Formats: sequence, C-alpha cells, structure tokens
Amino acid sequence: MSDRTEIAVAWNRVALLWIGGLSAVAIWALGENWDNPLISPAVFLALFSFVAIHASVSLALAGPIGPMRAILCALILSVPVTGLISMAALRFTHATELLDEPIMLSVTTMLVFLATPFLSVWMQDRQNVMKYSALFETAWLITIRYGVALCFVGVFWLVVFLSDTLLELVQISIVDTLLRTDWVRFFLSGAAFGLGLAVVYELRTTMSPFVVLRLLRLLVPIVLTVVGVFLIAIPIRGLTHLFGDFSAAATLMVTVLVSITLISAALDRDREFEVTHRGLRLATRGLAMVLPILAGLAVWAVWLRVTTYGWTPDRVLAAMVALFVLTYGLGYCAIAVFGHNWMRRIRALNVVLVVGVMAALVIWMTPLLDPYRIATHSQVNRFAQGHSTATQLPLWSMAHEWGRAGQAGLEDLSAIAQEREAQDLITRIAEAQTATSPFIFERSVVDLGRPDTLEEILSVMPTQPLGIGLPVDLISKVPGYQLEQWARGCREHLGDGSPGCVFVQDVFMPGVPAQDQGMVLYLASGDLVRGNHVMARGEQSAVVRDLFDPMDDNWPELTRATLEAILAGHFIVAPSGKQALIVGGKVLAPAN
Repeated sequence: MSDRTEIAVAWNRVALLWIGGLSAVAIWALGENWDNPLISPAVFLALFSFVAIHASVSLALAGPIGPMRAILCALILSVPVTGLISMAALRFTHATELLDEPIMLSVTTMLVFLATPFLSVWMQDRQNVMKYSALFETAWLITIRYGVALCFVGVFWLVVFLSDTLLELVQISIVDTLLRTDWVRFFLSGAAFGLGLAVVYELRTTMSPFVVLRLLRLLVPIVLTVVGVFLIAIPIRGLTHLFGDFSAAATLMVTVLVSITLISAALDRDREFEVTHRGLRLATRGLAMVLPILAGLAVWAVWLRVTTYGWTPDRVLAAMVALFVLTYGLGYCAIAVFGHNWMRRIRALNVVLVVGVMAALVIWMTPLLDPYRIATHSQVNRFAQGHSTATQLPLWSMAHEWGRAGQAGLEDLSAIAQEREAQDLITRIAEAQTATSPFIFERSVVDLGRPDTLEEILSVMPTQPLGIGLPVDLISKVPGYQLEQWARGCREHLGDGSPGCVFVQDVFMPGVPAQDQGMVLYLASGDLVRGNHVMARGEQSAVVRDLFDPMDDNWPELTRATLEAILAGHFIVAPSGKQALIVGGKVLAPAN
C-alpha cells in the first residue's frame, strides 16, 4: 500500500469516526431537549428527523464517494424526506406525536432504505441509476456494512466493560467515571459505528455479500417444500382456521417477502452470478410460481379483517403491503411461467416494483393517503350504521394515536351518542380521552360495568359443593377486570348447556375460613380453561392468584374436560403442601 493510499484510508476512517460520533451526540442533544419550551414540536421533529436521516445516508454514501461529498449529497435525500415527515406530522396535534407511531417510523425507515442505493449509484454513475446489477450490489453492500458495523459496536462495548472490570481490580475507575457522562457514551457508540463502516468498505472485496447470497440460495428448496406442504394442506384443513386471526395475514405476507428475498438472492446481480445449479434453478422458478397463491391468501385475510372490524391504520398499512406482495407474486409468476430468459426479466421487474413501492411510501406521507383519516371514517360509519357496538370501537387509539382525525372522529361519535342518548358511549369516550394508557382505559371501562358484571356472575356461576351458594362478600371484593374475565367464561356453555365456569369452596389456604376463599375455573378461549384462587384480604379487597400444580411443578394445562369433571363432582380436595383440588390427574393449588 502506497503512502498516499495509506493517508486516504486513514482520512476516511477518521472522517467516518467523527461523522458517526458527532451525529450520535447531536441525536443525544436533541433527545435531551425534546420538551424544551423554546423549541416548538414541529421544529424539534424536523431537526431530529434531519439529523438521523442525514447521518444514516451520509455514512452509507461515505465509502463509495468519500466523506465530504457524501455529507453534501445526502442532502438530496435527507431534506425532502424531512419535509415529508413534517407534512405527515400535520396529522397530529403535536408534531412530535409522530415519533410515537411505529407505522410512521416504519414507513420512513423503509423509504430511506430503498432510496439510498439509488442515490449512491446516481452519485457514482448516473447512467446506471436504473441498472439492476448496480442497485443490487449497492443495496446488499450497504446492508452488510451496517450489519457488521453494528456487531462491531457490540464488541467494542464488550471490550470497554471488560476493561473497566479489569481496571477496577486495581482500583482504577477512570473508565467508569468517563462512561457516566451520557454524551460520551453516545459519541463512542457513533464513533465505533462509523469506524466499523469505514473498515468494512475497505474490505469490500473480501467481505462482500457473495457468501450471504450463496447461503440464502440454499434455503430456496426448503422454503418451497414448506410452502408446498402448506398449499396441499389447505384443501384438507380448510380455510376457517387459517383466517381466524390477523396474524395469519402477517405470516403469509412475511413468507412472501422472505420468498422474494430468496429468489432475488438466487437471481443475483446479473447472468454472470445467477444460480446455475439445475435443482436450485428449478426450485427458484417453482417458488416464483406459487407466490400469487400465498399473496392472494394474504390479501383475502386482510380483507376479511377489514370487512369484519373496519379499517385501522395498521390494516391500511397491511392492505398496502398485501397489494404489493400480490403485485410481486403475479409478476414473478407470469414471467416464470411464460417468460423466456425469465431471470433477467424478473431482475428488470424488481427495479420497476421498487420504484413503485417508494412512490407509495411517499404518497403515504402526504394528505393523499392518510391512514388515520381512513380508519376514523370507517369506524365512525360502522357505528353510525349499526355494524359495530360501543365496546368494539378503538376509542383510546382514536383519542391518543390517530391524531387530529381520531379526535374529530370522537366528536362525531359523541354527537351520535347524544342524539341516540347512548350514555355508555359518552362515558367511554370521556374515559378514553383522560386515560393515559390503553390498559388504564380498559380497567376503567370494566370498573364502570362492574355492578352489572358482578350481578351476572352471582346469578349464573355454579358452585361446588352443590347448594352452598356463591359467597357474595368475597366475590364483591374481586377487581372488575377479573370479574369480566370470569363473566366471559360463564357466557360460554359446555356440551350439556352448563355455564363455562364454576366456583369450588374449601380451605385451600390454611388459617382462612372457607367462606372467604375458593377456586374459580372458567373457559378462556376454545377448549382452554383457566383457574384462579380468590381469597379475602381485609374488608375491601381480595387476592387473586393463578393455579399451580405442585406435583408436576408447572402451570397446568386445563381443558373443558376439567371443568365438566368438577361440575359433575368428580374431584377431591386433599393436602399437597396446601390443600389442593385434585381433578383428572391434575393437582391444583394456589400459586405463591
């Protein structure tokens, strides 16, 4: 290595070290002043977004085009994205509320991640800005650099902590003293990250994405086999269970995205590097052909949730992702089935689709596509038309997470409630607006309905031994949220029509009268049964514990059969450390 080259390498390392360190300190300084009254929320959001995006893009560009040029060129991306973020923040009463929204952060991150390779290629050779091979290599190199640099930061701090521990053995605490300063920790983390990026770029010929891509190719037959088994099982198992949960849509979409990644890894940057093994080529082509089925099922799963429960911001994003994976799937399948030179054509399609995704992400951050307005309009209309009840409305989210649109929607719902004299909804809206968390809101709403829930339980819950009657004083001390869980179980029915709950009275805890304690078992979901031990504590409250199996030393799995056996009297109460309820081979005792 010549002296000039060594100087250039050293300069690049020092520059990235300082860019990373100073950027981290800037983010720390902004974080320390997030509630500074002298800085308006809109200005703070713009500054924070600009620093974070500009630093990330600068560090990504610094290897290929040099540090100083990277700092200037990063403005091409950081400035407009900051503007988009500021525009999106107009949806909220306080601009900084956007930072609390995972959806907005995810959209912004994805936009920057997809756009950075285009900017990097454009700054190196503008004629290749839409050339797949250049974009593919750049995107993967950035990903590898960032991943290795983050690992280096972790190793760096491991060495720092080890050094501190070693020096403390000889009563030298300089490292500990230094690290107690917040900005120092941020600077060191950023500096280590920047230095790691610089070194990884220097080793790009030996630490290229080549190995990662070759390994990913090996997963194509495995994923194709799993997907094939899944598709074969659908006609046998049916679709009812598949679409019973929103997570099914997420699982399907993630599977399609993973498949797209693996197919892209097999296609590589161009014909010279694409997979040549006949078996892997066939597996790659086969995986491309089945993508529309998975993507179509994902779209269907999202649509079923929307038609059943209405739009929410999460479902708007899920719908957009589902439509894009369907577009990818249809495109891949059509080319794989009918296309000559199908690998080259899929590579060309990838560029077009990525540009389309970036355009959609930009539109998402403008008034043209406001997920909060769409969700609010959907929920208000569903209630107004009688398609949902007050208990099904996402009131807390509308009040605290859906910005100005959600708050306007609450006003519309309040007007509807007053017109219909729906006092329950009026009360729920008031609670949603004042509750500081969804958990507190749910607890307060449950407590509002506590008298009715208590009366329901007292009227329907069976008891063992038969004829003893529920201890009203004990049950009335149980928290409202717990009563609601029991009531839900009681509303379900067993095969003989009995309520899906039971109270067993006995002296399970020594020193407490039987009338002041007992066990409640209730249907939780499907065949799953949960159990609690309830015991009076003073005049006003009760202690509710889960049930534990001291013989097997685990949390027991209870089913409908357990509940039916207890209702039929097929159980005993016997000592097992404490008094325990023994039923169907299970030993149930109050957990400590």
